[in-house]
Amino acid sequence: MKNFKTAKSICRFLPILLFLLVSCGDQDEFSDNENPGSVKGLAYSHKSGLYSQPFRLTLTPDDGHKIYYSTDGSVPSPSKATANGPVFEYKSSIIVQDRSGEPNVLSSYANTEKMYGYVNDPRGFMPTPYFPSNKQVPKATVIRAIAAGSDGSQSDMATLVYFIKNNLDGYQNHPVISLVTDPYNLLDENYGIYVRGPSNRRWDSSPPYNFCMRGDEWEREVSLMIFTGSSRSVTLSTGAGIRIRGGWSRDRGQKSFNVYFRQEYGMNNLQNYPLIPGAVKAGGLPVSVYKGFMLRNGGNDTEYTKFYDALVQSLLTDRNFTVQASIPCVVYINGEYWGPYNLQERYSDNHTEYKYGVDRNNVISYDNGQLDDGDPADEDSLWEMINFRNKDMSIPANYSAFCDLFDIQSFIDYWAAQIYVYNEDWPQNNYRLWRARNVQSGNLYGDGKWRYQMFDTEMALGIYSGGGLNGQASRNAFDKILNGEHKGHFNNQLFKALIKNPDFCSQFVITMMDLYNVNFHPDSCNKKINELSAVYKSLMEGYYERWGKPWGTVFENKTSDAKTYFQNIRSAMVNTYLPNNFGSLTGISSANLRDVTLSAKSGGANVPGASIKINTTAPNLSSGSWTGKYYSALPVTVTANVPSGYQFSGWTVTGGAAVNPSEQTTVINFTGNVTITANYAK
Repeated sequence: MKNFKTAKSICRFLPILLFLLVSCGDQDEFSDNENPGSVKGLAYSHKSGLYSQPFRLTLTPDDGHKIYYSTDGSVPSPSKATANGPVFEYKSSIIVQDRSGEPNVLSSYANTEKMYGYVNDPRGFMPTPYFPSNKQVPKATVIRAIAAGSDGSQSDMATLVYFIKNNLDGYQNHPVISLVTDPYNLLDENYGIYVRGPSNRRWDSSPPYNFCMRGDEWEREVSLMIFTGSSRSVTLSTGAGIRIRGGWSRDRGQKSFNVYFRQEYGMNNLQNYPLIPGAVKAGGLPVSVYKGFMLRNGGNDTEYTKFYDALVQSLLTDRNFTVQASIPCVVYINGEYWGPYNLQERYSDNHTEYKYGVDRNNVISYDNGQLDDGDPADEDSLWEMINFRNKDMSIPANYSAFCDLFDIQSFIDYWAAQIYVYNEDWPQNNYRLWRARNVQSGNLYGDGKWRYQMFDTEMALGIYSGGGLNGQASRNAFDKILNGEHKGHFNNQLFKALIKNPDFCSQFVITMMDLYNVNFHPDSCNKKINELSAVYKSLMEGYYERWGKPWGTVFENKTSDAKTYFQNIRSAMVNTYLPNNFGSLTGISSANLRDVTLSAKSGGANVPGASIKINTTAPNLSSGSWTGKYYSALPVTVTANVPSGYQFSGWTVTGGAAVNPSEQTTVINFTGNVTITANYAK
């Protein structure tokens, strides 16, 4: 075989030789451990998975049938079979072995060139195609086979994916996802979803590049497998549909996908499979049903760390809006390594039903200026809410009417979080909100009020400018919203109207301080950044190699930039941005920042399991106490949680006063730095 690999004169026949040759050196080189499987009408000697040694794959048809198979993802049929492929007639067992260094097929020079836009596209910048070497593309063996009879009868199609030896070691224990589809679905000039298409197409032409197209017409069928654990066993195997997803990141060679489960592909939805650990329902139980998911390339963070969006959203899981859980994975397409992706929850009416229990037929959602779920008439309720931008929100009745339409804490939590991280691709873009059309009795989230769903947050934390706050890298999101180029967008106008209401301003500032003290405190942020950096670094090394991004220390630099941003924003937020925008209506200033210390005691001893909610957050009291900062101009609200075996016995406050010191929930007014103790008795 070594001679075959070095002889240029027969290199183009290498795939055929690898899969058809049955006498190849010492028989002992090949594993004879079998793990048989079958589909209707066709049996095979080895199931998909990771094997320590090469082996011979045996295919067995029903009596009187011939077998046809492909190695490039093509759907096999007798009419396609030729001596040179891509479909072959099965004559004898197929050698399956390590394919390291074999010629690229899907990622060949000719195919790769078509996956990018034209360099002279009127849009402006277009990435330069990168053509990987054979060694830069790790490979699995893909076999798709059918058995066909002379009477036209045909078996089900078997799609088999094999990894040999140690070529998955670099991915730790992250899921490996295999997508196998006929190359026609990806590469055909008129039908392929992964290429630019006919020569007259451009990014903003009508129609645009194929990979910019959206909708049902641009969904293609794939065989989906997920390999998990150190043994890389196949824990999910099904048909699915894929579409290209995203905005400007569609121009990258590594593109994002939406993945859909549908009955015509094999299953209507995915049930009781731990697809995304960390995805939970409103009550805290794991999400157990999925209609689909995303394989996201990282968006604006595609070529840096791929974890900025995961970082931001993971820091906000306790907030009153929806976030998307995600985990890193590695994707192979038609047996070729496509790099690390984020396996992430995808919003839809089904997702809302699974997460919040609101009937999907009762869900209205609005995504980036378009109705995503619901009927055309449902847009009226959206504009009823948005048109409050034209009302005087300093009038209490107007503000109260707005709060009847929108869960106001969801609005405040969402805007405070986006402003704090300075998401530069928002609020004129990447916004999504939903509501129940009709009130669903007994369901907190079925009250008919609008709520936000967060997504695509990676263009934040100074990702393009080093995390700084000065000069060009100014992070004053309030100025951007109120005075920037998109100040006329209805989202910005609505926020501008709301900040004229003192109740809104007070609640917004208090929420922002909760984020400052807990969610975005350096102790929280740096811990999460370190965790994600440790997980993604080795995966990104493989990405840089595959996609030609030898940027040296870019991963470490962007990891450091995220920490720098969270460190720098703290002083600017509490000393400048909040006082300048809310001081006149709330009385806050940097001069009245005070320490607030919380503790839970019983007879002078710490109470295990006790917690205290301050405003909208519950700080960690595991060390015995917690200290944060709040403006003394605005009282704080505290609620004591009572652990089993105890009863609440009142509040002790120094540096302030409790309005109702014997109640579990009370308001605390400041006179200075304040210490608040929740007292318990056994």
